[in-house]
Amino acid sequence: MTPAQFIALWQSNPLSERAGAQGHFDGLCDLLGMDKPRDPDHYWLERGAGKH
Repeated sequence: MTPAQFIALWQSNPLSERAGAQGHFDGLCDLLGMDKPRDPDHYWLERGAGKH
């Protein structure tokens, strides 16, 4: 993915921050040429937080 493609994809994206977070992160990994972290034991895009 080129910087121009990344900008075009996300510049006017109607998704909420929560709805678009994983796709945005995956696109950023593509843009930077990095593997997407997919280790379920050590990496979570969203993890619930407990309330006390």
